Amino acid sequence: MAFPAHAQDSDAGTEEAADEDTIVVTGLRETIRDSIATKRNNDLIVDALVADEIGDLPALSIGEALETLTGAGSHREQGGATEIAIRGLGPFLSSTVINGRIATNGSGDRSVNFSQFPSELFNKVGIYKTQSASMIEGGVAGQIALETVKPLDYGKRRIQGELKLNINPDNLDIDADQRFQDIGFRATGSYVDQFQLGAGELGISLGYSHNESTNPEQEANVSNTLNYCKNDTGDTSSGVFDDGNCNSDRPDQVGAEDFVIARNSYSYRQNITDDTRDSFFGALQWQPSPDVDINADFQYSKRLFREQRHDLNFSEGRRVDGASDGNHLDYDLITGPYGELFQFTGETSVESNSEYLERDEEYYGGGLSLSVQASDRLRLSGDVSYSQTHRIEEAVQVRMRIRDGLDIFGNPDQYPLAVESDGDPNNDRVETAYLIRQNGSDTLNFVVQDFDVNNYDLYRDSARLRADLEQDRYNSVFAARGDFEYEMDGFLSSIQGGVRFQELKYRDVPGAAGKSRFEHIYSNDALAIANQECRTPFPESGFMSAVSGGNPLITVVDADGNVTSTTNTFATFDALCLARTLEANNPTGELHFDEDGIPIYPTGEFDSIQNSDVNEKTWAGYLQANFDGDIGLPVRGNFGLRIINTKVRSNGFRGQLSAVYAPDTGELIDIVEDTNTLTGVSGGGSYTEFLPSFNITGELRPDLLARFAVYRALSRPDPSALGYGRTFNALIDDGSPIYSVEDAIGSANATGNPFTDPLLSWNFDAAIEWYPNEDTILAIGGYYKSFNGGFDTIGRFETFVVDGEELETLVTTLNTSDEMSTIYGIEVTAAHRFSYLPKPLDGLGFKLSYNFADSDFEIHDDTLGAITTVNNDLTTSTSEALIPPSGIFGLSKHVLSAQAYYKIGKLQLQGVYKYRSRYFQQFVGTPGRVRYVDDAGVFEARISYALNENLRLTVEGLNLFNEPRTDYRGTINDFGAVHVYGPRYYAGIRARF
Repeated sequence: MAFPAHAQDSDAGTEEAADEDTIVVTGLRETIRDSIATKRNNDLIVDALVADEIGDLPALSIGEALETLTGAGSHREQGGATEIAIRGLGPFLSSTVINGRIATNGSGDRSVNFSQFPSELFNKVGIYKTQSASMIEGGVAGQIALETVKPLDYGKRRIQGELKLNINPDNLDIDADQRFQDIGFRATGSYVDQFQLGAGELGISLGYSHNESTNPEQEANVSNTLNYCKNDTGDTSSGVFDDGNCNSDRPDQVGAEDFVIARNSYSYRQNITDDTRDSFFGALQWQPSPDVDINADFQYSKRLFREQRHDLNFSEGRRVDGASDGNHLDYDLITGPYGELFQFTGETSVESNSEYLERDEEYYGGGLSLSVQASDRLRLSGDVSYSQTHRIEEAVQVRMRIRDGLDIFGNPDQYPLAVESDGDPNNDRVETAYLIRQNGSDTLNFVVQDFDVNNYDLYRDSARLRADLEQDRYNSVFAARGDFEYEMDGFLSSIQGGVRFQELKYRDVPGAAGKSRFEHIYSNDALAIANQECRTPFPESGFMSAVSGGNPLITVVDADGNVTSTTNTFATFDALCLARTLEANNPTGELHFDEDGIPIYPTGEFDSIQNSDVNEKTWAGYLQANFDGDIGLPVRGNFGLRIINTKVRSNGFRGQLSAVYAPDTGELIDIVEDTNTLTGVSGGGSYTEFLPSFNITGELRPDLLARFAVYRALSRPDPSALGYGRTFNALIDDGSPIYSVEDAIGSANATGNPFTDPLLSWNFDAAIEWYPNEDTILAIGGYYKSFNGGFDTIGRFETFVVDGEELETLVTTLNTSDEMSTIYGIEVTAAHRFSYLPKPLDGLGFKLSYNFADSDFEIHDDTLGAITTVNNDLTTSTSEALIPPSGIFGLSKHVLSAQAYYKIGKLQLQGVYKYRSRYFQQFVGTPGRVRYVDDAGVFEARISYALNENLRLTVEGLNLFNEPRTDYRGTINDFGAVHVYGPRYYAGIRARF
């Protein structure tokens, strides 16, 4: 789908005189004008940012550009906009095309990390809210379209270069000897030209961007693992009591007992980062004759991300105490309505965790297209494309613990040990009070008894080193299509149709476990040496001050509760130094380092039950009629049908199974699995779906349009969810003796389900759009979607081989739910330029986008929600939920983007405010684990000044008010994490010739 081209306007409201007869609109006003015209001229409901020039999109990345469009909300990672949710439906329910082609990613899902694409290399981005039969299927929520310049269509020579310096105040707060760089920069260059050849005309466009930046984060986190604990001080086995270790069985019914939700650990994290990205695009357009148009384009992106992490970890958070008493700090137990812990005391082991992480990711994409005007009425076209992403993430982590009140030199009584209920001290724990978002703080606060977290000497035990291949993901898409369009006379203006083939491949080598991990606990003698050699000053000043509410992060008190000291820092170490020094002084012979002193990580082996190896092939065909005529008022639009067939083939592994019989009776008592001896298996499903669509736009009057659309859409499950690995569990029987494998029923858990069905929706849209002039729009639309957007726990029988005999095994997995849910919403788009005001106020303008969405969809947390169990006869039973369900992934009830701009002479100002209300952000690997992201409002501003027609200066600021991102786990009150990014500033100069 290409955005329609349109002529430049030349009315009295324009700005700059190129000569006496031509008036040209430039800058942000031109971009908004072009975007309004694109929305008006399209047969579908679409919102877009269209810039006539490369590099004129008013954003630093494609993600930030998209979130200014109506109905688009971004998820922030490391301070930047990454995934985009459309109209309250999460990223997995939308699709993305670059120059009309599907793009891959390294996340294991079908979303795209838009932060990897610099906006300077694109001149058009848009979101199609409704769909036609000719569009590539895959987006229940909508389709995001990105376009680069076609050089012959661009029609002029352009040489452009831009340099931006990046200043991050949080990065400058980091110790100069420890940060990767001081000031980042972003350099972009592009070249577009056209040449007359003996055989037609050739156009070329090239663009390159190099970006070096820092994305430091300050974090407070709690572990994602949830543990139930009875709120009963008298229960000494699973309740809240002195020296408790909260880990009780789940209550059978809601309200059967009071309980609290405890976490395994609570921590602070200080990050130092370095982010280097290179992006390139190139395009050739050749028109050997007026009837033939050949286009070839290529995009490339490479990212190397490095991060040094320093964690202070209060482990054993499950040791929850009840009411305070003489043996404990004077902080009572405070809980929320669903057992959320807001304040408690306990005994904790303190850890210093140091980590070095690298992520290397490459993206390739491109294709070749041909369009031929075969006759006056018939146009034929074809396209072949390929996209590939490969992501590798590796990390080395060293954990050091406290123990026995000793320091690394063996000196005793360095801190008092916590006292158990029987009066004996714990051997490695200190008394701690946890204050979670209390006393005006938006983070964690701790109170410890006579323990100095800044004393390096105390971290003396359990030096565990891990070197992990955490991710090795490969995703590719090959596609080819052929299309025709036949022009007609009369109400039906044209008929078009075509076929398309796509092959997706996804491969994920399991990381951070088994053969992908080196792990060893080094001697305390080696630790004592490494501890002293690898100390670093606490890296950052003002740590967590943006969310601490003026409270100290850690307060130290004596046995009487008197405050003896406070601190916002803790002891930190260099992870790479620790790894080298530990191995040098207690060599394993298995860990080696490269010439830069970085561990040589395990490569991982594909032969693993946890792997994913997915091949998905799709054929699609469509027929579409376009109409343009008068039925009492002018109307235009299209109707058509798209048919798709998808086949999934997934390869997996199973361990070798052996039967164990009782020697005296011959009874089958167990079946054991040897995961070191694997057998390959493959399987998968297929589906055929029909996707009709109808779009109509009526011209109520020349400046007022009415739109209506109905269509059926499809979204496929994530590739990472289509694995075929199976892990065998214990033998299931009915209680009677079993003497042969064929009489038994096995049980297995699945790492994925290649038989998963697609998610489908019926969609209805209606809108009214008013265009009083080229600078103004007021559009109000409503939409309704009925969809099966969830997943159910199901059982299926699969055949396993045990000692040569077949065993019918009950496999528990997930499949798309048949239950239908709905989402409805309204959206408003408004833009206006006050060109009628007297100078200099005639340079004022604004653009406003707002979306409201609501849904009856529900998803239950996989730990505390309603849990479904599959029985031997494939029936299911479901427990009652302990906490309320969440809504659909990505749903924010309110998404707002408001921007104001002002141009006076050569000076242009712009301010943008973006707001997104609370939403459920899914984890890729555990989609049933509920995580909420709190509402946030982010403000950014831009100033540009044109020195002359060739040079422009710019100053930009992002997240100017230092808005953090706060996450909750399970319920909207149960604190999960807070991420502080800080503001970022850019200053640049652009030369254009």
